[in-house]
Amino acid sequence: MGRTLPTPVPCRVCGDRSFGKHYGVYCCDGCSCFFKRSVRRNIIYTCISGEGRCIVDKARRNWCPYCRLQRCFSVQMNVAAVQEERGPRKPKLVSRKPSYSINSESFVYSTVSRPLPPETNPIQELAAQILLVAIKQARCNSGFGLLNRASQNLILSHLWAPLFLLRAAHWPSESADLFPGVKGTFRVVRQLKLNLTDLEIVENILLCRADILDDVEQITLALNVLTRALDELAVRTVLERRRFADILLALPVLFVPSAVVLHSLLFKPVIGAVPIETVISTI
Repeated sequence: MGRTLPTPVPCRVCGDRSFGKHYGVYCCDGCSCFFKRSVRRNIIYTCISGEGRCIVDKARRNWCPYCRLQRCFSVQMNVAAVQEERGPRKPKLVSRKPSYSINSESFVYSTVSRPLPPETNPIQELAAQILLVAIKQARCNSGFGLLNRASQNLILSHLWAPLFLLRAAHWPSESADLFPGVKGTFRVVRQLKLNLTDLEIVENILLCRADILDDVEQITLALNVLTRALDELAVRTVLERRRFADILLALPVLFVPSAVVLHSLLFKPVIGAVPIETVISTI
């Protein structure tokens, strides 16, 4: 069904604007296209949190495709309608009414008064998934995880970008290499050949920034965690003293590209006007 509503209603999947039914359910263009693509290609997703309970809303609908598809099923989007759907057809032009055009992936509303945001591309979706995993793992870190939630949120609001790049450089998929401006950063980080223990230590050194915090007790705790992380790194590199320096000297590289650039190119298309700090606080 095309858009038949004079005013939008909430998408049953993510809560974004829906102007009509797609596959039997009032949903937005983004969720309609996602559902169609997933069914047609018979894609099998895995929950990135491993719990199958990720939040699916307008800001985070692209973060976990598994939970998004499960949400599509739970609101009873019609799989058979996708399978029986014909290929692209030319739109009929009707005078004095909005005209619609259809392509292979999405419905495009041609009326200027109701512009719709384009669906995010796979690279932006991957970036959102990596950031989600990076934040979750940081909160579980044996050092940084000792800070209270408020302190974690405050630090992550300042340092989400270098944390994201650190995790992206170790992402198992080579698709992360397609992120803009990361080639030099990834090369430096990968040359360090960090294992999981090293990575946790480096995260503690990166994130336990007492200068960002206000609470005295939390500042003391952050300093203690930082000191312990540096001591652990020194012990692990006792036979490779240059490696200790190489790891510390590599940290500034994680700030390139900047948070502003990463947000603009990778995350704003996913979360729109929602502040990334707000998204981080909910993870």
